[in-house]
Amino acid sequence: MTTWWNAVSGGGFYTRWSAAASLLVAGVFSVPSVGGVGIEAYLRGATVAVLGWAVLAALLVPVAVAERRLPSRLGRAALVLGALLAAATVRPFVNDAISSALFGIVPSGPMPSRIATNLVTALALLSIVAVITSRHAASRTAAERLRAALARVAGAEARRQRVASAARDALVTGIAALRRSREQMLGGPVDFEAVRGFSENVRGLSHRVDRLLRDPDADDAGAPLPPAADAQLSMRLVAPPWLSVAPLYALTCFPYAVAAGGAGVGLAGLAGAIVVDLVAGAAVRRWARPPRPAAFLAIWTVAGAVMSAVTYLFLPRIGVLGLVPVLAVPVVAVLVGLCRDALSRAGADERRAAAALAEVAREAAEVDESSPVRRAIDILHGRAQGACVVFAARVDERAPTADEVADFRRRTEAALEEILDAGSPERIPASESLDRLVEAWAPAVTVTQSIDDAVRRRLSEPATADRVASVVTDALVNAVKHSGARDARVVARVTGSGALLLRVSSPGRLAPRPGHGLGTVGRRVFQDGGDVVLETVIPPSSL
Repeated sequence: MTTWWNAVSGGGFYTRWSAAASLLVAGVFSVPSVGGVGIEAYLRGATVAVLGWAVLAALLVPVAVAERRLPSRLGRAALVLGALLAAATVRPFVNDAISSALFGIVPSGPMPSRIATNLVTALALLSIVAVITSRHAASRTAAERLRAALARVAGAEARRQRVASAARDALVTGIAALRRSREQMLGGPVDFEAVRGFSENVRGLSHRVDRLLRDPDADDAGAPLPPAADAQLSMRLVAPPWLSVAPLYALTCFPYAVAAGGAGVGLAGLAGAIVVDLVAGAAVRRWARPPRPAAFLAIWTVAGAVMSAVTYLFLPRIGVLGLVPVLAVPVVAVLVGLCRDALSRAGADERRAAAALAEVAREAAEVDESSPVRRAIDILHGRAQGACVVFAARVDERAPTADEVADFRRRTEAALEEILDAGSPERIPASESLDRLVEAWAPAVTVTQSIDDAVRRRLSEPATADRVASVVTDALVNAVKHSGARDARVVARVTGSGALLLRVSSPGRLAPRPGHGLGTVGRRVFQDGGDVVLETVIPPSSL
């Protein structure tokens, strides 16, 4: 019911898809009876129905425009349902006027049953279309938000990696230059000024590399962000949900069946449709799994033929209208199957984007790509320049001995070799993991933190740090997915019982089906004013 209400009040009930579906139903299945039950009368009725649809569609255009502009959900729902009721009520009169003008014949059938049939058909059909289109649009929008955030986070991480690589390259080139400069210095008169000049070269290299890390934009023009994946149009005929094809058709025909044969006939037709749908659904799941469109169409065409036989069994004088299920049932099955597959693929696209974003953010928060470069800067500042200071003091008043020159060369060479063998990137310490995670998310979401000192101490434990990082990642993914939020707040404190309370809030509205995130255990998601909040209490026993 919540899903239906969101579709009705969401501002996208009347769309080009609902127009196309209603034209198909009005012009093929829900046609007035104009002068008999033969094929000629059916064609007259289809002509009248299409023209009547055009009139009603034109009248609903202002409603569709107003629906998108109304700020109130209740107001939008009232407008949508009121317009639907008005259109269903007016349609028989519009069709009668068109039929009289074109053919001089007034369509037969009691007006109450015609209005009821129109209302049931329109409400069922347009509600299904609205639910499908709104859910599909929501999934596509969420996936686009996630992919945009992924591009920003991944782009920033790629930029950090490029900067780290450029810094390593600068170190290799700079160290080669330092070695040449050292040998040039030692090959001439060695005095305080000469050693100081070499020391300035060492310090210049360390500062140059440090600037690379601190101000990457100064030396890195940036690379293009990863392109967004283009979701392909789904054309797979998957099994429709149970009882969504034949019973739906029978339900739309129910008022007409009751008017023509009584309530018993209407109920019998609905019961027969349920049986037909169950058998056809089982057959499709057994023999018509994608990609088998021929088998899919064959099964539902047979189901339509059986529905037609049921129709003639209870209403033998219905004429050519009794053949409508042969076409209507497979058409409904195709539409529902395609829509179900489109929803499934949109949902899968959303889940893939969410998982990719979470994974990229986690990886960016776990490994420090620039750690070898920072170690190299420390070595240049410490050991290499320290050797220069000691050597400069020795040569301040006299020429160095051969042993002193050899010692200076050995000490500086050891420092330079250690820089070149600085090792691979390091894993971020557990105590810094939350800060690094927030830094990794910064290109997509601005996160403010309020973390107790007691929580900071507990974050030094890897298990606690991983648990907290998982919850924060889940919350930020959902913040991006559901509202496109660009800011969030993380609050963590230790409760009186010793448990760790973690609360992540971001602007947005809670989704109709909360909890479909990345699966964090023991979490609570709720609406707090204009914020969506994910809250988790980690008991002391699990810390």
